Amino acid sequence: MSKIQNKRLRFRDLRFSVSDFGFRASSCRGFALIELLIAVVLFGIISTFILIAYGKVSRQLFLTTLAYEVALSFREAQSYGVSVHQFQAVGGQPETFDVGYGLHFDRGSMNTYALFSDAGGVSGNGIFDGSFGTSYTANGCVSLAECLSVSRLEKGNLIYKFCGVLPLGDGGRDVPDKNKNEECNINSLPATNATISFLDVTFLRPNPDAIITTDRTLAIGQKYKSARIYLIAPSGDKRVVEVNTTGEISIK
Repeated sequence: MSKIQNKRLRFRDLRFSVSDFGFRASSCRGFALIELLIAVVLFGIISTFILIAYGKVSRQLFLTTLAYEVALSFREAQSYGVSVHQFQAVGGQPETFDVGYGLHFDRGSMNTYALFSDAGGVSGNGIFDGSFGTSYTANGCVSLAECLSVSRLEKGNLIYKFCGVLPLGDGGRDVPDKNKNEECNINSLPATNATISFLDVTFLRPNPDAIITTDRTLAIGQKYKSARIYLIAPSGDKRVVEVNTTGEISIK
C-alpha cells in the first residue's frame, strides 16, 4: 500500500458526525405557540397592574398638588396683607395700601374660591363684599369691587366642605370627624353645630395672623381658632388645608 493510500485511511478514521457529541436537531427549535401565548398573557396582566397603579398614584399626586396650590393661595394673601400690597380701587380711585387680603369660600360654588382685597383696612369688615359666579371677567371676577382673581378646581376635584374650627372641644385636624368641633357648610359633628354659608380668611398688616370670618361671626360674633378646607378627588382621595389664627398653614 502506498504512502498516499495510508494517509487517506487515517483521514477517514478521523471523520465523525454531529450525533457523536449528543446533539439533536430538536434542541435548536424556537418557542412553541402555547409558550408564546402564555408570555403574551403574563405581559398583559403585568402591564394592566402597572397602569392601574400609575393612574392611582397620578390622581393622588394631582390632588396633593391642588392642596399645595390652595395653601400657596393662602400664603399669597398673607404676603400681600403683611407686605402692604397696593390695591387699585374701582372707578379710577387712587391706589391704597390700607387693605387686607384674603380667600373667600362659598357653598354656592364648591369648585372655585376667590382671592380678594378687604377695602378699609382696620376699619374693614374682614369679609369679601364682591361677587363671583358663572359670568366672569378675564380674571374670574364678576366685578372688581374687592375681587382680585378666582381659582378653579379642575378634573372633577372639589371642595367638599370648608369649616371654622371652634375654640374648644376639637381634637385636631388628623382625628376622626366625631372628635372634631367644627361649623361647616354641610352638617358636621356634633350634630347640634350650625352650618355656615361662607368662609373668609383675611390677613391685615402689621400681623401675619389670620382673621377667620363666617356668616355666624356676623350674626352672633362666633370666633374660630382655625379654618379647614377639605378637598376631594373623583377617586375619593382627600386632602385637608388648615390655617390657624396664628397664620400657620399646613396640609394633610
